[in-house]
Amino acid sequence: MVVTILLLLSSFILAFAQDPCAPNNHKPIVEPHRSTQFQPEPTDTLLCDDNLQAGWYAFDNSDEMPTSCVTQFHCGTHFPLWMQGSHPSVADGIVQRKACSNVYGSSSHTCCDFSLDIQVKNCGTFYVYYLQTVPACAMAYCAGNKRICDVGGQIAQGGNCPDLYPKLNSAPILSNPELTPTNQVRFPCSVDYPTGQPDVGFIVTWTVDGKELMDTSGQPVQTVLTGDSRKAYLDGIKLQGNLGKELKCNVSSFHPSKGRGIRSDTLSSNGYWAGIRVSPDRINLDEGGPEQTVSIESTIPIPCTSLFASECKLKLKLAGLKNSADASLSGCHYELTYDNATGLYSTSFKVKATRDFIKDHNQVQEVGFQPIASFLHPMWMNYKPNPVMIGTTDKEHGHCTLHGDPHFSGFDYKKNYNVYEVGDMVLYKSRNQKRPFEVQIRTWPCGSYHPCTCAVVAREGNDIVEVDVCEKKMGVVEAPSVSYPSGHPLEGTVVSRDKSGKIFYINFPSGARLQITSIISKGRHKNETLPLLNVDVQGPPDDFGSSEGLCGNWNGDDGDDFVGGDGLLYGPASVANFSKSWMLPTQTSMFYQLPKYEQHLAPKFEYCSCGQGPVDCTKVGKGAMNPSKPKDGQVISDKNKPPRRSARAYTDHYPDGDVPGDHMILNRRLKRNVFASFPTPSGITELQARSACTQSITRSSLYSRCSHTNILSDIVEGCVEDIKFSDSTEAFELAHMNAFDSICHNELAKDPNNIQYVNGLAVINPSILTCPNQCSKNGRCIGTTCHCNHGYTSADCSVRIGVAPTIHRLRGDGQCDIRRRPCRQVNVIVDNIMESSHLACRVTPLDLSDGAPTVAGPYVTY
Repeated sequence: MVVTILLLLSSFILAFAQDPCAPNNHKPIVEPHRSTQFQPEPTDTLLCDDNLQAGWYAFDNSDEMPTSCVTQFHCGTHFPLWMQGSHPSVADGIVQRKACSNVYGSSSHTCCDFSLDIQVKNCGTFYVYYLQTVPACAMAYCAGNKRICDVGGQIAQGGNCPDLYPKLNSAPILSNPELTPTNQVRFPCSVDYPTGQPDVGFIVTWTVDGKELMDTSGQPVQTVLTGDSRKAYLDGIKLQGNLGKELKCNVSSFHPSKGRGIRSDTLSSNGYWAGIRVSPDRINLDEGGPEQTVSIESTIPIPCTSLFASECKLKLKLAGLKNSADASLSGCHYELTYDNATGLYSTSFKVKATRDFIKDHNQVQEVGFQPIASFLHPMWMNYKPNPVMIGTTDKEHGHCTLHGDPHFSGFDYKKNYNVYEVGDMVLYKSRNQKRPFEVQIRTWPCGSYHPCTCAVVAREGNDIVEVDVCEKKMGVVEAPSVSYPSGHPLEGTVVSRDKSGKIFYINFPSGARLQITSIISKGRHKNETLPLLNVDVQGPPDDFGSSEGLCGNWNGDDGDDFVGGDGLLYGPASVANFSKSWMLPTQTSMFYQLPKYEQHLAPKFEYCSCGQGPVDCTKVGKGAMNPSKPKDGQVISDKNKPPRRSARAYTDHYPDGDVPGDHMILNRRLKRNVFASFPTPSGITELQARSACTQSITRSSLYSRCSHTNILSDIVEGCVEDIKFSDSTEAFELAHMNAFDSICHNELAKDPNNIQYVNGLAVINPSILTCPNQCSKNGRCIGTTCHCNHGYTSADCSVRIGVAPTIHRLRGDGQCDIRRRPCRQVNVIVDNIMESSHLACRVTPLDLSDGAPTVAGPYVTY
């Protein structure tokens, strides 16, 4: 009997321990806002049961889960869970049910788009539920249907809800910063709550980029407003180290009588970006495209002691580009000044892609700012605005050459074609209306042979440069003449020459570039000189699809290069007609007539390299950078800088004209070359000519670097043609050797592997640099220096040692028209002379009276 009682008692205890109705076998859920009548406000924190562990639970006040559909945004959550099915009786014990949620809103047909398996048991006076953890927020179980006060409130009694803290119906407003009468910057934050209400208080805090703003002691920066105070101010100095971020103010409310422990959820204001804004923060530049403007503006007023806002300034300095070879800037130092129209402190700078002639692909770099070192207001100390990311898109540059008598290689059509017209012709003209650019050439009967190029005149904008070696009298030695018909100083164009004095470089601001090589050889006739020019033209991407002239229609298609000046398309077999179409009428070229000076074509700004050291600004060096330009090139400049003129300027940079050429001699030379064939009159066969040409080119400085290219065959073909007409293997030899090196060098310089960057500037690898003028065939080229054979000296070994210089004449026959120029400079044509700092000239002044010169004073040495 005793045993039976013990067994029954043990069974009862075990059953009680497993019963979820037992007090220790379920957990209470105390949250009145689970009521189906409670709809949360947009600013309320929503309930979520993602932290609810699976187990048995009983709701407070014996609340029950609803058994019919509950729509979204009830029960204090977004997705309420209600129970599908009825509650069980005590006799039913534990039953299985589903907790359902309306996920699809009004489009839901079952109100049970999502469900969880739950259990429920009737404990007599209350129910217990076995609940699962919900998979996502905001989802929570509903319980009860009493009227509930807002979050922070209690169950309604008598129809009224007790107020735990003042209710905020809208977010605070952060206004633009302002200057105080004491010249301090502050940020006002306004609380939208009616005045005249008793027992209200507000706590205002601040965040920058979502992080709470701290003071120097590590405590949150906050302001407490009571009574009718509805506006809090943040002292701008509190933002030191936090400029360039989004500022917000945050407000929570409380009843001062109840203390700050019971307060509302925090509402955040609109954001205000405080700092110096740079726009756009990323730009893409084409090497052929225009400059782009970057705007800089301060979103914060700049305090100063002046009574006038226009006198308040903030100085900025760009840190510059990591690689200034890809892009360039219009300046380095800037001042943010007040703009009456916008009410902002702003400025701007320009960026353009550098035309570098290097196939360096697309590049990305940044323009940074140097930290603000000092300012009257400590808020700015060490602040550095965000950098601008700059992408540069590489663009192909055009390349056209003519050499010898002359042989052309166009922008697209790279096979040799010959131009045998005499006169002034258009070599290359841009149709780009924003940038007038044109190159014209002058050809003349070159000795006894076909025409040669003897003069080049090039114009970009208002700049005009002319290089001339045209023979004015038969048998009279000529020297290269460089003049500036548009006057000096040039507006962004740099003209320089190599150390031999025979190669001239004209670099225009757009990136267009001319390399002009002067060659003077002896002809087969006694005392006959052959002055001629090789011309190498490089066109900037601006002119792609917009060029015309003898260099061809540059558009990437070699099938339509020969578009004539008459608009007709010629084939390679009709080059003679094509070249005639680009002849200019007599005395209409720029050799005779100058375009009118136009102010709007002047360069608008300079380009600068910005670093920690001195600022380097120029109108040409950064907008267009050509690494092919030799480092030892000497800039040809005018120290006196006379003013520009709209016609030929009154300046010694435009030389006196010589006696006009003898047209009978010119016509006689033309008639000599109507027919030419192999063998030549002296017996040179075509095979011998080809062999001589090939051997000559193999002695060129860069032969080993470009012997595998089409350059070799093209140059040889032109060389053979010249021997046929000149009956000489030496007359044009230097011209072809120099042409080979020039074309080869330009191709090699496009390869980034042949470029080194020193202080952001592109420098040619010494391995592809050459000696001047093939050392005149009187020496060996080692590196970039000519080692002359015995008996020769100078940079290009062209001066014979022991042979006195010969003064052939004075340009203009020694006469000067003071009505045309100041007559303080005279060009002396001298042979066998080496440029040196010790050179001096002795001048004896003469008076010309009745055609007879008389000495007017003692000689003067310069």
